[in-house]
Amino acid sequence: MAFERPTIQELIARVQSDAESRLGQKAMRWTLVPVLSRVIAGVSHTLHGHINFILRQIFSSTAEGAYLERRASEYGIYRKAASYATGVVTFVGLGVVPEGTLLQTGDGAVYVTTADSSDGEAPIKASAAGASGNADAGMELTLISPVEGVQSTCTAGELTGGADAEDDEALRERLLFRQKSPPKAGTKQDYVKWALEVPGVTRAWCFPKEMGQGHVTVRFMTDGMTQDGIPNETMVKTVTAYLEEEMPVTTVLHVVAPIPKKLDMTIDILPDTENLRQQVEGAIAQTIVAEAAPSGAILLTSLNRAVAGVSDLTSYRIQVPGDDVACSTGEIFVPGKITFV
Repeated sequence: MAFERPTIQELIARVQSDAESRLGQKAMRWTLVPVLSRVIAGVSHTLHGHINFILRQIFSSTAEGAYLERRASEYGIYRKAASYATGVVTFVGLGVVPEGTLLQTGDGAVYVTTADSSDGEAPIKASAAGASGNADAGMELTLISPVEGVQSTCTAGELTGGADAEDDEALRERLLFRQKSPPKAGTKQDYVKWALEVPGVTRAWCFPKEMGQGHVTVRFMTDGMTQDGIPNETMVKTVTAYLEEEMPVTTVLHVVAPIPKKLDMTIDILPDTENLRQQVEGAIAQTIVAEAAPSGAILLTSLNRAVAGVSDLTSYRIQVPGDDVACSTGEIFVPGKITFV
């Protein structure tokens, strides 16, 4: 029988009833019995709440925070720490910018050079870990302290590699995957598990023999880190290096980024407001991220379910696509343009 936490009213009634049965008479409202019943019931309700909390921490599917980390550590799985965005910045001038020089963006984000500049360029790293440090090429930075012979304003190339610390749901997904698919010295599940252990990797797939006998192809995504979640060359190299440390030596490994395929849609909604348009776009994007896979398909029923889940819509009709849609080998669907008519 499942454990159910009694309500405070139920506990008060139980305590008072027990007290009255022991006293042999019904307690009057002006006596101490009703007061003590409420005090004892309050303490009992708190303890029941703690028992209910502990019960949730026993199971991988409901544990949270430090308790989830302890469950995961039993399987050699640990929460992925936040990582720092890195890249290269270009200076104007003949001076040398020393290692450790601080640079700042217009919105206050700080980066630091990790080596002396050479030929007007220097590697930099975000001072704070997390996805917020990633940026497209062309972002302007300003020297916090002047450097002789160098202009105060400089330009950064693409900054990538920054990822937030793994949240509970992502850690739980890896733990449950490990419990359902124990290591077997190089199965499909092993390659997926290894890829997901790399900071910044949010989804991964393994395709054995796609390029021949003894070959293994791994594709992965970096949602929230890169455009449309498609990994860049740096992340491909990082995942490749990590997998090569874990995989059997006889395997020929190919780590490649999926080819993005925009899923454009045409939808008719009522009422047609800007707020509802944004909600529909968000719901569809979540569905695509949840169901898209390399060489896979997106079901029209899934798209309908996503739109139907938007509250305050009185009616809708998905005009395009008119059926399930599929990708070619190596492609993956990403959110495209939604046209509202």
